[in-house]
Amino acid sequence: MAESWEYDLVALPDGRVTEVLAYGTATAGTLVCHAGTPGGPVPRPSFARVCDELGLRFVMAGRPGYGRSSPRPGRVPADVAADTARVLDHLGVDTFVTLGGSGGGPHALACAALLPDRCEAAAAVVSPAPIDADGLDYYAGMGPENVEEWELAERGRELIEPWLKRAVAGWDDLGAADFVDSYRGALPPVDQELCTTEFGDTFVASLRKATSTGVEGWVEDDLALVAPWGFDLGAITVPVALWTGKLDRMIGYAHSVWLARAVPGADLHVIAGHGHLSVQQAYLPDIVADLLRKRRDRRPCREPEAHRTKPSVGGAP
Repeated sequence: MAESWEYDLVALPDGRVTEVLAYGTATAGTLVCHAGTPGGPVPRPSFARVCDELGLRFVMAGRPGYGRSSPRPGRVPADVAADTARVLDHLGVDTFVTLGGSGGGPHALACAALLPDRCEAAAAVVSPAPIDADGLDYYAGMGPENVEEWELAERGRELIEPWLKRAVAGWDDLGAADFVDSYRGALPPVDQELCTTEFGDTFVASLRKATSTGVEGWVEDDLALVAPWGFDLGAITVPVALWTGKLDRMIGYAHSVWLARAVPGADLHVIAGHGHLSVQQAYLPDIVADLLRKRRDRRPCREPEAHRTKPSVGGAP
């Protein structure tokens, strides 16, 4: 890999700090990534390879409460957009494309909605839909581990916080095999197999980084995802793509289908034979290349009520 990974702490106007990880030279632009839930900023070899090939700078800011980022109780996905803008100001970055995986998906969409003059394209990968998504059976197809967690989050901090504290007990020594054992009901075989590769080591390192100072960031994320997100999906004018695996048992591909209908002009990619983790890894080069095409081809968007969905890739939903 041509460049090194660099950590920084960026001061925010309200006195908080956010931990930032950057990589690459940005000769062709900046890719802002939003980690899953829980997820912290750690070096990600697969992203480095894609950014090296495309000449992109990789930027990931730890959401409040994760790692060295200050907590912000009561935050919602919309709040992360302002933090992202401050980080980019600090780095001297004007425009960017963004990608959010899993719990990072709503935060990427928030950047698209609230930073339209700076965010040139967004991808939400295996993202949840809003908890009040009209017509969506929210928990259908979701593994029992995630159902239990999110139902507790719906009932409030006093129930989800102790549950998460029990979940992370012993995570200092967490390995990929341990993660698979704990979440087997939410991981199809293709995701379980992926966890035996380099991806598994990186994924577990991200989990450990996120919870290295406790579970506050995870608590805040869970509560944010089951609350109103703070922005209007139907008002997004930035080009958006939704990507999901048809075997996803952590979120369920129907969430991405719903989001693709809610975001004006969004493209939808439902990938047969892939799950929650595997689609993020196997299709990463395609996802990032698609973001750059959208940035290049960006045209004035149609009226918000004009919805369009791209034919699915690898099998109809």
